[in-house]
Amino acid sequence: MNYTPGIHLLSAQIGVDPSHVARALRLAAKTHAAIRAHHYSHLRDDQFTRLMGGDRYVVAIVANYAMRFAGRIEDAQLLMAVYKASTGTTVHPPRIPKGVGTLPEYHEHSHIQQAICVLQAADLPPIHTDGTRELRPGFQVMPGSEDELPGWVFIAPDPHADNRGGFAGGRLGYLAVMRWAGWGVVTELLPGGMWAACHPDYRNNPFPH
Repeated sequence: MNYTPGIHLLSAQIGVDPSHVARALRLAAKTHAAIRAHHYSHLRDDQFTRLMGGDRYVVAIVANYAMRFAGRIEDAQLLMAVYKASTGTTVHPPRIPKGVGTLPEYHEHSHIQQAICVLQAADLPPIHTDGTRELRPGFQVMPGSEDELPGWVFIAPDPHADNRGGFAGGRLGYLAVMRWAGWGVVTELLPGGMWAACHPDYRNNPFPH
């Protein structure tokens, strides 16, 4: 069957067959008439990218349904958890202790805090450190240069990433999660095996200087 560009784009992003997305769009358009989900099935690549930075609630609903139709219940729940964490609609936002997910000196950095919240919502394990030694292994988030890369963070995956499956599984799972949360991402590994992600506020101007 020939599916529209919007269906193919979303199916590729969440890793399910286009038929599940098409079925999800029909259900969302029927049960959430006010959001007119069916209008989004015809989106081009650039339009879908703008939608992900705007009315992401629609995309989250459709993706949740599509994951469930694919039999991936845990991933469906994960997508909604990441969406809520990225939009600040989590009922009880997690309190991030100092030294969890990043070095203690970066604890108060707002973009670092947001990135850690998103990654923890995907059930990815953060590093625990006192600043001089690793107390528990996990992902580590570091800020970009305040002068040249103020909107960027760099993410070192946890050492057991390759052993996990699902939407957030493997090292590429970090990219999938951050992209789903509305961040811009660099799809090639940086030196040291780190990923780069750009905060949504900076996506239209990632290199301001």
